[in-house]
Amino acid sequence: MQKIISKFFILLFVLYSSCENKTIRDKEGLIVYQENQISWVRNFEPLNPVSIPRWPTRGGIYESLYLNNPITTDWVPWLATNYKWENNNKKLLFTIRPNVQWSDGKPFSAHDVAYTLNLWNQYPALDTRNAWEYLKSVVAVSDTLVQIDFKRIYVPGFEAIAGAPIIPKHIWKELEDPLDFSNPDPVGTGPFTEILRFNTQVWELGKNHNYWQKGKPYVEKLIFPTFSTNEQTTLALLSGKLDWAGAFIPAIQRIFVDKDPEHHHYWFRNTGHSTFLHTNTKDPILKDSNVRKAISYAINREQVVKVGMYDYTKPAHVTSLSGPMAKWHSPEINDKENWTAFNLEKANELLDNAGYRWKNEKERIDANGLPIKFDIIVVSGWSDWVRSAQVISQNLKKIGIKATVRTYDFGAWIVRMQQGKFQMAIGWADKGSTPYNFFKGMMFSEYVKPIGETADINWHRFGIKEADSLIKEFEQTSDPKKMENIIYKLQHLFVEHAPGIPLFTELSWAEYNSKYFTNFPNAENPYGPLSPNESGVALTLLNVKKR
Repeated sequence: MQKIISKFFILLFVLYSSCENKTIRDKEGLIVYQENQISWVRNFEPLNPVSIPRWPTRGGIYESLYLNNPITTDWVPWLATNYKWENNNKKLLFTIRPNVQWSDGKPFSAHDVAYTLNLWNQYPALDTRNAWEYLKSVVAVSDTLVQIDFKRIYVPGFEAIAGAPIIPKHIWKELEDPLDFSNPDPVGTGPFTEILRFNTQVWELGKNHNYWQKGKPYVEKLIFPTFSTNEQTTLALLSGKLDWAGAFIPAIQRIFVDKDPEHHHYWFRNTGHSTFLHTNTKDPILKDSNVRKAISYAINREQVVKVGMYDYTKPAHVTSLSGPMAKWHSPEINDKENWTAFNLEKANELLDNAGYRWKNEKERIDANGLPIKFDIIVVSGWSDWVRSAQVISQNLKKIGIKATVRTYDFGAWIVRMQQGKFQMAIGWADKGSTPYNFFKGMMFSEYVKPIGETADINWHRFGIKEADSLIKEFEQTSDPKKMENIIYKLQHLFVEHAPGIPLFTELSWAEYNSKYFTNFPNAENPYGPLSPNESGVALTLLNVKKR
């Protein structure tokens, strides 16, 4: 199979290269791939989860008070220079950076910050993480000081507030309805803000000449062609028509690096989390944790990793935490049920006990005689996920479940995920500097939205009271030992209830061609994330240079 894949890519590369001299690339622009799309939609609205803005709206056009570096897990002062807690952690003060301008030349101040956070309260659809459940008030004390008062102690509120994109008050206050705004001509504080051209197949984002970090960015503009598949992305990287990407590439050393070792590079970093088979717990069959566990037992993760992921990664741990997050594993975790182990006998036993009997040697049926069948939705063009889903589909046949793989472009896929209009899907889960965000995203009841209502997180619609109380307990402490014990209890609940099915260790896919641009982060120089899909990507945007 590997030989077939390699020959396929080499043949396409030869065909692609034969046309290379006919096209003159724009060497002033950094050409970027971040998502599979057939065509672009002009949307740069950073707050509304329904809007699906173009990258890099968050982090490139609009900035936050602090920037999270996923490599170090540090929070870096950005639009704010300092913060402090007062009143027993019920008051949070941010000192706002002076002499920052919006890209239209208007001054940025604490009033923009207060306006942004209060807009969440005025329009709850923008408050995707229920911030105003714990916020009491947000006030600009002066041009450079924001005071945030809490209804209750909520220490993780810092991350939600510090990492939020800040919008210009002078633009948004003129809108009749912020929920019906695509922001086609954005005004931001970020390093890239100017829409130089935009059509359905390619668009360009120019540097902000009013940017507050003097001399940066070094790159004049970013260029975004459409790429509908990972294969197209690979060919563009090989031919020098793409500089930076976050895509899965099979046999990357042979197919990509060896073609030009001087310029072709990659960094597939372990994020510490897992890629998931999400199961919609509002489905009448999938709402049963024993059915979810049966599905998990039936998945041969070694095969998924080998065929779908080209052996780049490893099968997921039952807690979903791995690599840098493995330090949070409970001492008792090895004594818990490991339903991520491949065990067809156990899978069949669980389905038998749940009342799903065999109709014949190929198919199980429910109490009404209907077959057990699901769709697995995946982003089209994400070949690693598509192949992984195909392996899972074959695995589930062995326990009498028919699973059909259906692909959608990214925009359609994310809408289905957010609205809960799926049965099973391959996707990611929330993450942060501790496992708190992950477990809250998987099991917090207040995140559970009705089917059809947009959810920024908890796509699978699962929550339990035991997790709610632990999460709220975690939110009130800064004691490392207490935090650790709460995470232990949350992972035990996760293992008991199986709200989602971890498949394999999540890697941060990232490649670059340094023929025209250099100073990308990598394993030897890990100053920030290489993948365009990670938080803190502004660190990369600000440091890449033209050769």
